[in-house]
Amino acid sequence: MATRADLELAKKLLGASVLKEDQLRDAFAAQAELLEGGKSFPLDRILVAKGYLPKTALATLAAGDPMATQPFKHYRLTRVLGEGGSSVVYGGTYLPNGAQVAVKVFDAVQSLRPELLARFYQEAELLVRLEHENVVTGYEIGTEGGLHFFSMDWIAGPTVLEMIEKGGVLDGTTALWITVQMARALAYLHEQQLLHRDIKPGNVMIDGSGRARLIDLGLVRRMDADAPASPADDTVTVGTVEYISPEQARGRGDLDVRTDIYSLGVTLYHMVVGDVPFHGETSYEVMAKHILSGLDATKVKNRRIAPEVHYAITKMMSKEREFRYADCREVEKDLARFLPPGGPPPIVLPVPPPEAPPARVSSPKSPVVPVSRPVVRPISGDVRPRDGGRPAPSPAGRPEGRGPEGKDRPARPDRRERPDDPGGPAVPTTKKPIDPKRPRSSGEIRRRSHW
Repeated sequence: MATRADLELAKKLLGASVLKEDQLRDAFAAQAELLEGGKSFPLDRILVAKGYLPKTALATLAAGDPMATQPFKHYRLTRVLGEGGSSVVYGGTYLPNGAQVAVKVFDAVQSLRPELLARFYQEAELLVRLEHENVVTGYEIGTEGGLHFFSMDWIAGPTVLEMIEKGGVLDGTTALWITVQMARALAYLHEQQLLHRDIKPGNVMIDGSGRARLIDLGLVRRMDADAPASPADDTVTVGTVEYISPEQARGRGDLDVRTDIYSLGVTLYHMVVGDVPFHGETSYEVMAKHILSGLDATKVKNRRIAPEVHYAITKMMSKEREFRYADCREVEKDLARFLPPGGPPPIVLPVPPPEAPPARVSSPKSPVVPVSRPVVRPISGDVRPRDGGRPAPSPAGRPEGRGPEGKDRPARPDRRERPDDPGGPAVPTTKKPIDPKRPRSSGEIRRRSHW
């Protein structure tokens, strides 16, 4: 007879579409037959024996609550920061130097679906590789205790969606500042031949200085003509229906940067109106309205939205992409005309910042300060922080490249596998130091390839 734990496991595997009903029936029948012969085996071992699950699934399914088990050698998880459909983000401490970081842990059951796991690692790879002040920085990817995770900046601030829900609509200037910063982040992604496809207020966080940070790259797709299909493309239409462009709603395969511009326009609309432009009883109804319906002018007029904001929304949300901005650099240049000098205004944080580590390896005034960009050798004393100018000199034989915003930075190391890697795909051996101005401590996190 199946135990309660077996039934719970079967429910999770079925709900996550890891296994089909006939496979579970077969496993339960085999379990009952073995029990009649005097042998008792748990369901997970029977599923592995029948080839329905890989052998590695035993350790994955045995993993408990990360907050209770603390499975990661170099991290101590302290609180839950957020939960999504397939992962949980924890706040924690990087134990070698006390830095405060966020750790995203993939759901154990859903990790048994290869396409979802590939999407998780795609996002992790991108966050570690990309370098832009308006994109959250990733540090380390790994697998421990049967769980897949990666670490990144802990941003002590709200998402734009939380700001709207808790404080109401944003004023036009603040909304334009956020839009311009997201345009910069998107322009950088587009220059890397990456299409985001999921711009929305819930994927943008604001720190105490007013800087907007893009935090989710789970649906990114390459725009190269010969690029392989994205692991996120498991359905014809991807994205959040309230924010997707008409061509994205149609499931067109020839998406370009203007689909992200449309979604950025919807995000700006949401910030100043306080609601999304289109609602429906089903996702299909909402997508149909993106394709066919125009904006309700009365909502814009009732909010007394500034003409420049109304203009930007109308242009970015044009049904025909030919009438939108050509690229995000054009968005940035156009909207920046309406912003006051001096940078974005500070934001009052509705959530507490991460706790300071018990001891700092070095203070920001120390002669040894890590830079917030990848380096290919240990940090030396002549390195200055991001705001201080030049990066660390490149190792002999490695020419320096040009980074975003035209700044110099060391060239990326080649992709290779560690000699002691037990197997799995090759990953960059990039080392990402922690910026003391972001995780609240200094030091260096090495990226490991244990998967």
